[in-house]
Amino acid sequence: MKTTACVLMIGCELALCTALAQPTSPQSSANDPVKEPAQEAAQIGQPTTPDPYFTPTGAKSTTYMPRVIIRNIREDRAGNIWFATFGGPIRYDGKEFTNFSEEIGIDKRRIFSLTEDRTGSLWFGSITGGASRFDGKSFTRFTDKEGLGNNSVLWILEDRDGNIWLATDGGVSRYDGKVMTTFTTKDGLIHNSVYAIAQDSSGRIWFGTQGGISSYDGKTFSNFSDTVGRAFVNIRSIAIEKSGAIWFGGQQGAFRYDGKALQTFTTKEGLLDDFVGSMIVDRAGNVWLGHPGRFGDENSGGASTYDGKSFKHITKKDGLGSATVYCMLEDKAGNIWFGSVDAGSCRYDGKVFTYFSAKAPPSFRENAGAK
Repeated sequence: MKTTACVLMIGCELALCTALAQPTSPQSSANDPVKEPAQEAAQIGQPTTPDPYFTPTGAKSTTYMPRVIIRNIREDRAGNIWFATFGGPIRYDGKEFTNFSEEIGIDKRRIFSLTEDRTGSLWFGSITGGASRFDGKSFTRFTDKEGLGNNSVLWILEDRDGNIWLATDGGVSRYDGKVMTTFTTKDGLIHNSVYAIAQDSSGRIWFGTQGGISSYDGKTFSNFSDTVGRAFVNIRSIAIEKSGAIWFGGQQGAFRYDGKALQTFTTKEGLLDDFVGSMIVDRAGNVWLGHPGRFGDENSGGASTYDGKSFKHITKKDGLGSATVYCMLEDKAGNIWFGSVDAGSCRYDGKVFTYFSAKAPPSFRENAGAK
């Protein structure tokens, strides 16, 4: 465990930081999918179709959703929808989309994660530039120089005590407002590449990693495999039901743990695809599972929904703008938002899909319920 005490001045750069220990070097492996976002950028990049309504290198507002890679979606207390995109942070106020890449710094604009804390500040995690906190006026940056485990920040969570947890490729970092503490495998974390974080009703914090699942009770880490007697790899998402049952998603399908028994869900049980990259539980208790799909196979991407009994599938044929679902959100009105790799975002009210880019894909325009 390493700690770093920080004295911060609000602004785009941190004013002073005294390091108490050296940053931990991130783990890596030949099959380390934490490199996947960078590979995405190189292989896919921004959508190749010209987008006249969006300039990646400038702050700009438009009534159209930019066609950028979207990795996370959140709604703030004012009802604005925020998108973590490879074109920077983008805010939708119900009328216009505004790009904040100029303010956050062009070199930090590939945003992967975001959350809103109890003060109303927004936190953004980027692929290579660490984390940034936005108080509504300016950005404050946190990098490995300030004690962050690694500058690749893939998930951000505020716990019930107000601590900010940041999942990185060099362990998980906790920021209490003054001190940054990073936990690694040396402290009991199962793997240093951390992808997802969630806190259950007891206060225990769960971590999905490349090497499996860990939980933290405030004092020690536990390996979930020791509890259920099986191994896990590449856990990308965690969601918790109102009942307290916990869902984990990754390349082996989805898993539900109710505190006693573990259920496994794959295509054999009705999933659209065995890779589950994102999950949410809606207000009705339905579980939504996002599938990024496999390149060249549009039938493998989309979303699955589970009502406690059976699965249903949502794909491009049903109105999704893309066969690749990277993230989802249920907003305050009960709409489900989907983020994709090549078609921006679309919103689903349970009957109709609303697509925000300047031109919807053919499958969407041909859908009878689309608008």
